[in-house]
Amino acid sequence: MKAILASLILFFAAEGPLADPQEEARAQDLMREIRCVACENEPISNSGSDIAADMRERVRAMVAEGQTNQEIRTWFAERYGDFVLFRPPSRGLGGFLLWGAPFIFLLAGGALAFAISRNRRSSGRVEAVAPEDSN
Repeated sequence: MKAILASLILFFAAEGPLADPQEEARAQDLMREIRCVACENEPISNSGSDIAADMRERVRAMVAEGQTNQEIRTWFAERYGDFVLFRPPSRGLGGFLLWGAPFIFLLAGGALAFAISRNRRSSGRVEAVAPEDSN
């Protein structure tokens, strides 16, 4: 119960910068990594929206509680989805396909072009046939 009360106090009392400069610098770094859900492609550190202000305060409160950067990123991703992170985690086969598929298609297209070109060259050759002597 005390932990919940302390969290609430920190959450609502953390309206300004944190007292510890190192914690504030860490909070600022995190705020540049988290996307505002109201503004497209703008970090919460630069956004003027009300929700971004709430998100900044939540980051400061979580830093003051002693949570790690990864715990804070995970908390935001669980609530808003991976979209909220400027560097979302790559997950398994889906991440590989997203980044690897263009290269796979490029290699497959190159191999197909090579095979077609080679086939056309070999089928385009005309063999000389000796004329038959009709006499």
